[in-house]
Amino acid sequence: MILVSTDGSELSDKAVVTAAKLAKQLGTEMLVITVVKAKGAEHAIKTLEEAKETAEKLGAKCETEEVVANNTIPEAILKTAQEKHVRFIVMASRGLGTLGSLFIGSTTQQVLAKADRPVLVVR
Repeated sequence: MILVSTDGSELSDKAVVTAAKLAKQLGTEMLVITVVKAKGAEHAIKTLEEAKETAEKLGAKCETEEVVANNTIPEAILKTAQEKHVRFIVMASRGLGTLGSLFIGSTTQQVLAKADRPVLVVR
């Protein structure tokens, strides 16, 4: 399974497309997550629905999950990856968060630094 984290940004949408194409080529499923501070955020539900629709149009089997961040977004992504036993993580180089870094966002940097599995960063 491939995990892709999205926040609904244009660059995250590109990560969803990349993950869907990879999942189809590898014959595996993908899990699209969005990390929120509290369950049921309208934006999160819409983001997941759009990501699933994109993945299915590209021929990938796709599950979605709204993940509540108990601590930080990177920790929530990494915890989900471990719990779901995903092969690797796909994410955008930066999303809707604060500027953080010019080239790679702070969430992406933290996931890259702490991940125990491959991370594909989409630009």
